[in-house]
Amino acid sequence: MDLFSAPYDTNETGVFWDFDECGIPDELSAAGVLQRMRHSLLHKGHRGPVSIQIYGDLTGLDFQSSDIKLNHFHSGEKREKMTKILEDMVSWSGENPEPSVGLLALGDVGDAGDDIVEVVELLKSQKNYRFMVLTPPPLPVSHLLLQRW
Repeated sequence: MDLFSAPYDTNETGVFWDFDECGIPDELSAAGVLQRMRHSLLHKGHRGPVSIQIYGDLTGLDFQSSDIKLNHFHSGEKREKMTKILEDMVSWSGENPEPSVGLLALGDVGDAGDDIVEVVELLKSQKNYRFMVLTPPPLPVSHLLLQRW
């Protein structure tokens, strides 16, 4: 199944990004990541609007776009952050007609995993939504070995 086949290609795509778990690669800026994200969606066939919501410790980052919603959370507020992501997913689904696509860049969701799966399954079955989960790349083996010492 192509994620952005008709009619999904023109409806809104919602991006829910846990910045603390899925950060910015060292070689890019915040603005560069957003540009790359939009370009990638276009390249994959998406022609509709994109709403982006970012969650986490966003201190000092250069997200300078009016169409991005920033949700600042201090480190240690993981449960509160995951609750806000779930609330925003439900709210977004109420504002966007089916069919739509949600992109979840979440990484480790902690104890909110069951809740996220439940919301995604409900939206897929009841509103004909599609979801794609983006995860950070695994750590290089050398980094894992250093962590063990």
